[in-house]
Amino acid sequence: MKRALICASFVCVIGAALGMLAVPAAHAATVNCSGTPTFPNNRTGNDLNVPAGATCTLSNVTVGGDVIVQPGGNLVLLGATVGGNLFTNAPGSFRIDALSSSCAGTTCTQPSLIRGNATFSGTSSVPAGFTKNSICNGSRIGGNVILVNSTAAAPWAIGSACAFGGASFGNDVLIQGNAARVDLANSRVGNRLQVQNNTGAGSIVNNTIAGSVVCANNTPAYTASGNKGVGASALAGGTC
Repeated sequence: MKRALICASFVCVIGAALGMLAVPAAHAATVNCSGTPTFPNNRTGNDLNVPAGATCTLSNVTVGGDVIVQPGGNLVLLGATVGGNLFTNAPGSFRIDALSSSCAGTTCTQPSLIRGNATFSGTSSVPAGFTKNSICNGSRIGGNVILVNSTAAAPWAIGSACAFGGASFGNDVLIQGNAARVDLANSRVGNRLQVQNNTGAGSIVNNTIAGSVVCANNTPAYTASGNKGVGASALAGGTC
């Protein structure tokens, strides 16, 4: 009975999802990506693999399949679209941003898009020339987002300090077990948000959250303010 109760929790549901995401489904032949590749009509129908230690920059590119980032691999998306999922295996760093030439006023017309789920598991560094990993400027992930086990050297700014707006997530967001600071701001969560067992501190500010919120067991506690939506009341105390 105890096992059944545990597996009814959101943690177990997301944990099961993480396990399922660990093995990508078979697609067309995989293409390795290092540097800034060019494709006919800026599109490839293949899965894309970022080899261990490499940096792959996808600028104004559409990937029809999945993107897989190997240990220490670094991924930069600039106005890029990933038609499948993002899988990671102890990656280095991430920058998910809009194409800069599409940004003016307060918005960007070509943000990056990952249509499926995205896992960021064990991130260990930050992009070259930046102090944090980031998801910014209208970038969107259509499915679940799992951000877990980042090392202390790999802080995250999700929608925080973005010149042209935050990020958008279509379903559940899990932020768990991170030794790095993680800030979630000015963004939209399409369903549930769970923030727990983090040790790097962080904040949850000015977000719209469509589903329930669990924020607990973070040491130091996360700060929270200005959030709205169904789950915002769980953050009304200011810390969690």
